[in-house]
Amino acid sequence: MKTKIKNLFMLLIAASLAACSFPTRPNTTIGLDRQAAETALALTLESLATATRTATIPAPPAVATPSLIFTPTLWMASTATGTITPTFSAPLLSFQGNTNCREGPGTIFKVVTMIREKQKVEPVGLQGNYWIVKNPNGEGTCWVAGDYVTPSGSTWILPTMTTPAPPTSVPPIAPSLTKWDYTCAPVTGGNTLTMVLTWKALATNFDGYRLYRDDQVIQTLTSDVTTYTDVTFLESGKTVEYHLEVYTGTSSASTSVIQATCQ
Repeated sequence: MKTKIKNLFMLLIAASLAACSFPTRPNTTIGLDRQAAETALALTLESLATATRTATIPAPPAVATPSLIFTPTLWMASTATGTITPTFSAPLLSFQGNTNCREGPGTIFKVVTMIREKQKVEPVGLQGNYWIVKNPNGEGTCWVAGDYVTPSGSTWILPTMTTPAPPTSVPPIAPSLTKWDYTCAPVTGGNTLTMVLTWKALATNFDGYRLYRDDQVIQTLTSDVTTYTDVTFLESGKTVEYHLEVYTGTSSASTSVIQATCQ
């Protein structure tokens, strides 16, 4: 583009110089033509300069239209949290049979009281297979084995108790036989013997009784029992012997031996 403008400019100059060498005209005409040529030259140069400026101005760069970007937001349902409060009810124990309640766990401890079958007591603690309960028949507490216990209520609140020191072993005092009566009823080959024994407990630190017939244990009785009836076959002319033993742990004491004979 610059080369074309330069060439055109040179051409106009040459034309102007050539006009000066043409045959002379009247002065009025020469002045008019020269002025017109200069004006035309100026307009031509201005036009070329404007075109050049217009052509060289770069077009503005295209602006990219931003794309709409969608970023998904992860939504999670909130999980409700809270504290579950268990329903509370007073713990109770009931018993499936008469049970000794002792000063500690095991038969080496002294019997405090006897808890009757189906009697309900309030536990205050536990230790292994033993429950510590309020004495339902007196003051203080005592221990019962859980073998025949049916718990209910909020027993999970009970503390674990400390096992008391074992007591010094003291042999129990033998019971006193206060009465024994028997009858004989003849049957084929001998007699049916009915023996009724009655006694009085003299010991306080024992587990129960063992009843012997001819040195064989025929019945184990709890500490609250004080009478027993035994029925057995006895050959005519034979003698049978009985004695009652009180026991606790590894200690025991026995009554004297009584005898019965059927003719």
